[in-house]
Amino acid sequence: MKIARQHLLAIGLLCAVPIACAPAIPEKVGSVRNYNATFACEGDQRVDVHFIPFKATLEFQGASVDMDQQGAADGFLYSGGGQSLRANGDEAMWTDGKGAIHHCRETFAAAAH
Repeated sequence: MKIARQHLLAIGLLCAVPIACAPAIPEKVGSVRNYNATFACEGDQRVDVHFIPFKATLEFQGASVDMDQQGAADGFLYSGGGQSLRANGDEAMWTDGKGAIHHCRETFAAAAH
């Protein structure tokens, strides 16, 4: 009987550990807002992006491309006009109209002192 209790206890602990270690469920998005971002890309290139709900406008060297939000497993993805912008955190990958891939990082304004 003592061995049976030990087995049940061990099984119970094994079942409880994955639940305790599971990541928290992300909060539901409560608001959608407009957002402007600047990405510094390799080769001293700069891309400005204006995000509105479900759309983005990418500006590069005076040209402007409208893109639609696409489904992404992680981060975000916008595409349109033969271009795409995929990002996760402050890292981004921009594919231009010629199919060239540019690795970029979002720049943030320096904090005022």
